[in-house]
Amino acid sequence: MGVSDWFKKTPKETGRAKNTAKENKLLDVAQARFEVAKAGKVDMDGHDLHTKWKRLDEVYRGKQWGAVPEGKSAPVLNYTFSLVESTVPRLTDIAPEITIMPRRDPETQELADALTTAQEYLWDVNEMKQKSSEGTRLCLKFGTAIYKTYWDWDRYDGLGDVAYSVVHPMNFFPDPRAYTIKQMDYCFTKNPTSLEYIKRRFKDKGHLVSPDSDWGDTENSPGQTQELYVSLMEYWFRDEAGNMCVMYYAGDIVLDIIGGEYDGSNEPIYRHNRFPFERQLNYPVDKQFWGLSEIEVVENIQRLVNSFEAQIIDNTRLLANGIWKVNKKQSGLTEDDSWMFDNTPGSVYFTMDGGVEREPGVPIPPYVTAHQERLIFSMEQILGIHDVVQGRKPSGVRAASAIIALQEAANVRVRQKAREMEYTFKQLADMANWLVLEFYNEPRRLRVTGANPYVTLDVHTALEHRMTEVAGEMGMVEPGATPETLRASDQVMGTDQMGQVMKDVRFPEFDIEIKVGPSVPYSQALLYQQALEFYQANIIDRQAVLDTVGFPKREEIMERMAQQEQAAAEAATQQQQAPPGVQL
Repeated sequence: MGVSDWFKKTPKETGRAKNTAKENKLLDVAQARFEVAKAGKVDMDGHDLHTKWKRLDEVYRGKQWGAVPEGKSAPVLNYTFSLVESTVPRLTDIAPEITIMPRRDPETQELADALTTAQEYLWDVNEMKQKSSEGTRLCLKFGTAIYKTYWDWDRYDGLGDVAYSVVHPMNFFPDPRAYTIKQMDYCFTKNPTSLEYIKRRFKDKGHLVSPDSDWGDTENSPGQTQELYVSLMEYWFRDEAGNMCVMYYAGDIVLDIIGGEYDGSNEPIYRHNRFPFERQLNYPVDKQFWGLSEIEVVENIQRLVNSFEAQIIDNTRLLANGIWKVNKKQSGLTEDDSWMFDNTPGSVYFTMDGGVEREPGVPIPPYVTAHQERLIFSMEQILGIHDVVQGRKPSGVRAASAIIALQEAANVRVRQKAREMEYTFKQLADMANWLVLEFYNEPRRLRVTGANPYVTLDVHTALEHRMTEVAGEMGMVEPGATPETLRASDQVMGTDQMGQVMKDVRFPEFDIEIKVGPSVPYSQALLYQQALEFYQANIIDRQAVLDTVGFPKREEIMERMAQQEQAAAEAATQQQQAPPGVQL
């Protein structure tokens, strides 16, 4: 029995009877709000964004022609694909440098240094190099990418850790009244999820969920798989006290509600009390949540280039080939003998005068190719693709520094995208810091792939003075006690006590500095060139040059060079101290 037959035989029954009255009341609000969010997901002209994004994806994949008449060419010079795929590595080849610094409390510098290492560790274990490329590609194609930062309890056998994920823009439904994430009162994600996962994740009610085929609102579509899938909804909202909450539901079945008054904690799901999402924009649009796509800027020119290429191909195929002119009387040939002439797809004309002649084909009008070249040039200018970006040396420029400067100037648009990435990743790092401080309730040893030393991050030890102060205010320990006096008197708080105290501890405030640049190769080349010139002018030393270049094993190189210089200096000293006429 096929999946479609299974759907037809499944009785349509409501699952609201399995929910509590409070859950059904919240479900009514969620379903009504989702319809509003879905209807409000339109572009500046009021067109449905999902329809538009599907069209842009087809342009990206080279499906740029509609119905083509039989016998006509449909070529595609896919400059849009080249644009997207050449920009992604320029933005994401090098991981961002994330630095955490204390904002008000200098005594938290050690914790800030550990958090800096933790950010590098989280970037590594979450495979963010691949995810940032995925997000940047979505951003270029559709104008907006959505990232999610959350605590994944399934990691490390229930210990949990910070997790990053990329949410496809077709799966994200923001509050239509909001222009930014911070302005939202609510939002939704809608993800096609396997029925098996639903049963594993939500053990109490997962077995009540039935498969559906309502995938038209997501990036998936029916026919991509024969699995039994469910549209898993996440409804993020605030309760009456302003606490951030999330409700998971599928169809009419409320699977779980976390946070605020709904789970009895009367606290937000995370201490930062923010939506766990952040967006990355390609081109920001005034008073719009969604950004402007790179493909949408050049879509019309792309189709014109294809149209002119089709004219050139059809002209060449049908007319540029020489035509045979055959006199039937003198040659003794008829139309039945056309197979003798290898002229496909040209023509053979039979006449009553002359012999067998070869007529020249019709040349392509020069204005066709000239206009196509102008269109391609215009597209390159709009996309910011110049000679130096494509690796071609500009005419009249020979100096390496001048070429690098031109490359830097031609890279203005990519630098602006890098600034958007910096803001996005700064928000992700800030939320990750909060989650680390909240959930790292025991020491963790962190090591980044390729790095030798481990770094131990112990949040409780770093905040022990604050925890002791709060414990004194709560009456758990003697007021005015310090961690040192508690350890001296063997008064150590238990795990439950520390967890209770941590809920009232004020987390330190940190500044986050993120450098996505110089992730662009041209910016790197300019920086390297400047470092070399500064070294030659004795402005900086060789250590600074190696640090700027990021040369592998530069510490070992500097140590060997220092040893060689020391040995040379000692040998020179011994030579000077030797008696005249004696050589050492």
